[in-house]
Amino acid sequence: MTKARRILEAMAQAAKEGKGAVSLDGRLIDIASIRMAEALIEKANSISGS
Repeated sequence: MTKARRILEAMAQAAKEGKGAVSLDGRLIDIASIRMAEALIEKANSISGS
């Protein structure tokens, strides 16, 4: 869960800076990883009721 949030934060920061690629911990994060992170966060939020 923490990694998913970090991926989404990195994505948001890259978008704010106008970058087309996302890097986290020295690794390039692809769109599939971003989508999986989004789905995980949505699922966790629906389970917790947030």
